[in-house]
Amino acid sequence: MYEIALIAVLVAVATYIYLALRKNGFFVTIEPAVTTTPNNLDKPLTVYYKYHLGPYQKVLAVVDEAKKLLKSSQSPATYFGIYYDNPETTDAHFLQSAVGVVFSADGKDLHDEQYAKDLVENGFEKMVLPKVERAVQAVQPSTGGFASFLALIWFTYSNIRKFIADNRLEVKYAVEFYTDSEISVIFPLDNADEFLVKDYQSIDKLESDAAKKRFDSSEEESESEPDGEEEEPVQEQEEKDN
Repeated sequence: MYEIALIAVLVAVATYIYLALRKNGFFVTIEPAVTTTPNNLDKPLTVYYKYHLGPYQKVLAVVDEAKKLLKSSQSPATYFGIYYDNPETTDAHFLQSAVGVVFSADGKDLHDEQYAKDLVENGFEKMVLPKVERAVQAVQPSTGGFASFLALIWFTYSNIRKFIADNRLEVKYAVEFYTDSEISVIFPLDNADEFLVKDYQSIDKLESDAAKKRFDSSEEESESEPDGEEEEPVQEQEEKDN
């Protein structure tokens, strides 16, 4: 009897964990496809964003900031990120992204003007994202938690990149949209350069600036080091000679 009860508990726990992981994108078949109606980008969007330079895992702090500024809204918020570099081939220090919140779609505001003012006052900038006619898209379930992003990195992106390679598609930037129930990953196949923010820089420029900063820092350290013993004052030296 005890064994049957224990087995029942273990089955219940395993089922709970399995269902919880599925809600976060695990154990789900992700099927990338080329679409002419990508989620959210099937219309022009007005967004508020912050430019971010550095490891992609740190951009979640920007999303959290946008969430905290949203005190009330008539509709659920959709957050987004534009990722300009492939983390498998680019140094983490040089990864560039633009992260924030969707404010209006096809000219219709989704939030009140006070939210826009709060965003601007806290360093977010306004930008219009174009309608995309054709894109690679994959959608995975999400609860908005850390587990969902692990599934995104470990499984969803590997499926997308394999699909892109198998179909010999040319893509530049990844655009992600986050809601309470799913994450949409979209690689625009047209109008890609219109997703560049004004702060974006070439990798060559970033590497050059970093090298110059290291050189300047090295020069400052060199100048601050003592040159050796200070020379004695002339008067003291003359007294010693006499």
